[in-house]
Amino acid sequence: MSVEVHVDARVTQGQLVSFSKGVDAYLTFARDHGYTVPKVLQGLSGPMNSIRLIYQYDDLCAYEEHEARTLVDVDYAEAASAMKCIEGSVLYTIFREVAREVVK
Repeated sequence: MSVEVHVDARVTQGQLVSFSKGVDAYLTFARDHGYTVPKVLQGLSGPMNSIRLIYQYDDLCAYEEHEARTLVDVDYAEAASAMKCIEGSVLYTIFREVAREVVK
């Protein structure tokens, strides 16, 4: 059963260009170091400068392993902080896929 993690945040006012550069560097770092690479969305409505990173994992254990690795990787923290998110604005929401049989 797959797990999807949505990380919502807001970018510091006036820092969207820096965010764009930072997110490119973060995605490259994640890919090159074996981390899950998220899909990145920028809000077109709702709170100003909102972003969402969507990570997909095979199961909850894979997500927990990813998170445990990030806690001890100083370079990961540096790459993530380059996205210029407002401190305190980051919200994690974890979803699990619900498989349903299609009824004809």
